[in-house]
Order: sequence, then structure tokens, then C-alpha cells
Amino acid sequence: MSEDGPKISFVLPCKNEEPTIGDAISSIKRTFPDRDIEIVVADSSTDRTPEIAEGMGARVVSPPRLGYGAAYRHGFEHCRGKLIGMADPDGTYDLTEFPKLLSPLEDGSADLVMGSRLRGEMEEGAMSWVKRHIGNPFLTWLLNALFGVGVSDAHCGMRASTATALAGMDLHTDGMEFASEMLVEANRKGLRIVEVPIRYRRRRGSPSKLSSIGDGWRHVRYMLGARLGYHS
Repeated sequence: MSEDGPKISFVLPCKNEEPTIGDAISSIKRTFPDRDIEIVVADSSTDRTPEIAEGMGARVVSPPRLGYGAAYRHGFEHCRGKLIGMADPDGTYDLTEFPKLLSPLEDGSADLVMGSRLRGEMEEGAMSWVKRHIGNPFLTWLLNALFGVGVSDAHCGMRASTATALAGMDLHTDGMEFASEMLVEANRKGLRIVEVPIRYRRRRGSPSKLSSIGDGWRHVRYMLGARLGYHS
């Protein structure tokens, strides 16, 4: 993350997002027409996602391992911005809302900013009843109970952080539990975490790669392990 790098880096983790990656990149460029930005696509696709991304000016990097966390950690290694935005490019997040996540970083009032789908606007059918009312609230409650983070939507995938804060986190997980790990690490380092409500939409592209039971268990196992002082 060099001093002469861009002001803002955006990391988009991809696995076969051909139908939506173009819209995601266009949304970011349209939202920041006069800002110094870069878009890093951490790609593990077998479709045309990387070709589309490169054709639109994004820098495509290939993580050495599969997984949500592995993609983000590899993407972060290639970021040169002082601020870093992150989001899934599957059409569920409105990337034109990034300015309100970056604002608390730019005015110095936060180190990590989380979007909150549960306190924002949720399109009908964007999240199943079980995930919205049981799964996500339970996992968020557990995180808050174990670590005192105090967020409403611990697994929201639209976030922003200063590069300095991100560099100070000890991030090592490869899977979906990375979403919890980032908050645990931020809390342990005494970083200021702020939430802003965001819109959440139905998935626009390929089928979801999430496994509700498997991914949920990975979060629980990680959090219990982290609370007991070891990494799962």
C-alpha cells in the first residue's frame, strides 16, 4: 500500500459472476467519476468473469486457494489504496452506496464501517425468512455476546476500512467465517466500528455459493475457538 497509490481500492471476490461483474464495476466507476480509485477482482472463476473485469479496467488477481476469506486476503495484498471498500459483486449490494460507508473513514470517526442490511431496506425475497429472523440474528448475537462488538448485522458483506486498520488485523481464515474474524480482530485491536444502513437486493446472477448450515457452523466454530484463545 504505497504512499503514491490510489486513494480508494475496491476488492470484489468472484467465483463465476459473469452475469453481474460488469454492473458491479460500472456502479463503482459511476459513483466515483472524479476520485482516484482502483478495482481489484480476486477471481476463482471458470467462466468469463476475469475477461470481463480486465476489459473494464479492473486488476484481476488469482487467489492460491478457494474460499471467501482466501479471496479477500489475497485481494488485500494487491491493494494500494489508503481506504479499502469490499463487497460481493453478485447484484445483492447496491455499490452506489459506498460513499456513505467511506464517509466515516474520511472524516476520521471510524476505522471499519459495516453495512447493515437488517437496519436498512431489504428487497422482498433478498434473504430467506430463516436467515433474516433466525440465522443471521443468532450468529450476530453470539458474536456480540462473546466479544462485545455491538453490531446488528455481523455478516453483511459490504464493508470499508482504512488500509492501516486492515493491515493491523491478524486475518487468516479462508472460508465464510472470515466475516466474523474481521470483526473479532477489529474489536481486539480497539478499532472504531461504525454501522450504516444499506439496501439489500435479490441475487441477480448465478446461484448463491452459500451453504447455510455449513457456513453457519464455520462461524460458530471460529467464534468459540477465538474466544477460547485458539484459531479453528
